[in-house]
Amino acid sequence: LVFCPDCGAKLHFCASKSLKRNQEFWRCSNYKDGRGKCKIHYIRDVVLEKIMLEAVSDLSDFVRCYEPVFLYLMAQKQDMGRQAELQTLRTTVENGERRIQQIDKAIQGLYEANMEGKISDERFVKMTESYEAEQEQLTAQVTEAQEKLRTAEQNKVDLRLLLKSFREFSEVRTLTPELVNTLIRRIEIHNNDKYDGHCHVKVDIYFTGVGMIEVPTEQELQRLIEELQDKETTKVPA
Repeated sequence: LVFCPDCGAKLHFCASKSLKRNQEFWRCSNYKDGRGKCKIHYIRDVVLEKIMLEAVSDLSDFVRCYEPVFLYLMAQKQDMGRQAELQTLRTTVENGERRIQQIDKAIQGLYEANMEGKISDERFVKMTESYEAEQEQLTAQVTEAQEKLRTAEQNKVDLRLLLKSFREFSEVRTLTPELVNTLIRRIEIHNNDKYDGHCHVKVDIYFTGVGMIEVPTEQELQRLIEELQDKETTKVPA
């Protein structure tokens, strides 16, 4: 699950008999002791585990205590602009598939016309090549749109899985393989940033079906609760 955000490669877990448990670490697989094409992206495993545990525990507490607010935040992420994008993707698939079928029929018609001597071989080849180029472009567009739609649908499934998991898990005190693989989709370790005499590492955790999310502060939580209450009030008929 651990990746480099710069080159996209996975990070290698480095451990040996000469390293104590708190010395085991991760680094970019493209670093290659400074001879590779990427920076080190170094983080100790115990530090990464602590960061992950805090993130999972905080989100778990938030979802279990304020699930309506959590769902409200998710709805904000899936705003009208996103819905319009999904509809555009569906239209691309429908129109593309329809046009591809039309081209198949057109090419068949050209073939028959050529066999009957109604169009020359040169004309047949030129028109067929034009149709096939259009069809190839449409096929690529349809495939890309279908993949994006599948990803969007999978995110809905993943979100339901995430909620189910948080409802079932009690207070998160330790990380288990089951917990990590269920709740986390990807972890990105940025390169070290040294300042104020310390080494700082930014870690991005992408949760299943949610992506990156920050648990609201108390002030932000109060604001969200008030917004949600206002929306619920406006739904009640006078």
